[in-house]
Amino acid sequence: MGLFGTRQANKGTVDQVAGMIEKYFRTRGLDCDGHAVDTCEGYGWWLTQGSAKIYIFVQDDKGGPVLRVNSPILHFPDGDRENFYLHLLELNRDLTDCWLCVCDQVVIVTAQRPTLGLDQEELDALIWSVSQVADLLDDRLAREFKARVFSQSEVHQT
Repeated sequence: MGLFGTRQANKGTVDQVAGMIEKYFRTRGLDCDGHAVDTCEGYGWWLTQGSAKIYIFVQDDKGGPVLRVNSPILHFPDGDRENFYLHLLELNRDLTDCWLCVCDQVVIVTAQRPTLGLDQEELDALIWSVSQVADLLDDRLAREFKARVFSQSEVHQT
């Protein structure tokens, strides 16, 4: 034990973070292997939280390993886009540990950080934040803006 801390910091390798994610899945009673996502690089898993599907990726990047937690939740509405965009920005103002972004006219709840120094508690908190926000916002925004909730079957089409 060091003078200013009680636990050793994670060096942030992809394999170390993958082990922490496996621990997270075990604590939720889920089988990591049964929730694996085939990725071309690194590791990936999925889980559900209510009506939202959450994707967790650990990948090497030029600056070092990165943890990314994503949940595609909603297609853009057909109308009232200006108010829709404004509302998304206002929601971002109040989010903690995650944010809303868009890709191919789909709203995504996301969190990302380098893995260097990541510990189990922070990993758990990032996954929880994305999961809770995605589950809360998907149906609510769909009703409010008459938009279509993102279907998880669409993931394999893109």
